Amino acid sequence: MRRMVSGSLKQMSMSVRQSLPPEVGELSGFEARMLRNFRAAVDDWDEVCSALGPWEVEHLTKDDSGGDKEQHQRWLSELLSWGRLVQRAVQQPEFPDKALAVRVNARIQHLEDKLALWHREMPPAEEDRILRTAFE
Repeated sequence: MRRMVSGSLKQMSMSVRQSLPPEVGELSGFEARMLRNFRAAVDDWDEVCSALGPWEVEHLTKDDSGGDKEQHQRWLSELLSWGRLVQRAVQQPEFPDKALAVRVNARIQHLEDKLALWHREMPPAEEDRILRTAFE
């Protein structure tokens, strides 16, 4: 009886597999494509983040950078939003590419540092302390 049940389960499994669309039967190929496309999206995001550096030098180091500074803050907010979305995916325990997770986390930290550097409101006492230290 046990052989009969085991044999009928095997046949059932094969018939179910045969009736599935080929895409479902090739799940590992789908997963590889998803990961490849995900990495490409992260590369695109990272490339835009990298482009901020030269733009900052050109636009934010001038005395009259008011409009540019506002644009920069909007860009940082947008890039951080996308980065945090990506970060949620790469922090899942089953996410297979740990190096990509490290890279995403580092880039988010870099963007947060830029936000603090260019846009943080500094209390006057802290500003005075930094200036005194810098010019003593």
